[in-house]
Amino acid sequence: MNKKSIAFPIILFSALSMILVSSCGKKTLLDETRTFPNDTWMRFTLEHYQVEAPNTEDCYNFTVSVTVDTSRYHEPAVPILMEIESPSNEKRTLFSTLVLRNQEGAWISHSNDDGTMTATQTVRQFFFFNTKGIHSINLGQRTNKYEIHGIKSLNFKIEKAKLEYPE
Repeated sequence: MNKKSIAFPIILFSALSMILVSSCGKKTLLDETRTFPNDTWMRFTLEHYQVEAPNTEDCYNFTVSVTVDTSRYHEPAVPILMEIESPSNEKRTLFSTLVLRNQEGAWISHSNDDGTMTATQTVRQFFFFNTKGIHSINLGQRTNKYEIHGIKSLNFKIEKAKLEYPE
């Protein structure tokens, strides 16, 4: 065999190995921001996401951030509905509340240059996907109003969690 015929398989194997190693250590599965027309989040309009679960052994934290125009949205929290559908069509419904104000009524969020506030909270901690493959996730607001004004955007992030056990 000559050197040219050996070099190509070695280069190909090296490239595939690097891709495999980097994808196994992937910490963020999803990080997407959606903006709402007229800064209004409609109650029956769900935000659809798709994420590929690489395995069932790793656990993940789900984080939601909302950017709020505080002159238009005055509530202390945003109740959130999350529906997760696995590749085998198993559905899970989770409820959480994104807290925007403390008990004294002060905003507990990051203020932005444009006068809006962004609140971030882990809404599901140590979540395990039940099967590998593409999962569909729907996020919606579950207030008693058909539309909530003043919600400019929604960011949804899924990151690998680190389980730490006491010694």
